[in-house]
Amino acid sequence: MTAPDPGTVFDDGWIFEANLRPFCESVAEFAGYEFDDSDWQAVETALSMTDVERSDWYDYPLSGRVPLTLFVAADPGSCVVFVSLSGEPDDRTKAQIEAARHIFCWWEVASRDHMACRPAGGS
Repeated sequence: MTAPDPGTVFDDGWIFEANLRPFCESVAEFAGYEFDDSDWQAVETALSMTDVERSDWYDYPLSGRVPLTLFVAADPGSCVVFVSLSGEPDDRTKAQIEAARHIFCWWEVASRDHMACRPAGGS
């Protein structure tokens, strides 16, 4: 468990804890990394051992087309998780990640499994 080096961070802030997996999957997609259930299990399991107030972060490498390191830290007693990213993404990837973090800190995202909508014309 390490804190992100401020000199290498290109995006940081908080998101709703319920959005952590979709955030991880989105960042991985932008970086060209296939984030699967084993990746999620590693992040989810480590999250309980982190604490932003103690500077205890979990770092997880996303070794894709654009190598990044994802840092996560719980904020005990709240419904948010702090996230930080380091690496050297191109401008497009950086903008995509910044937009995703902005969205995931404003709205809680529901998975398709929980959506109550039906295809047009369906019953």
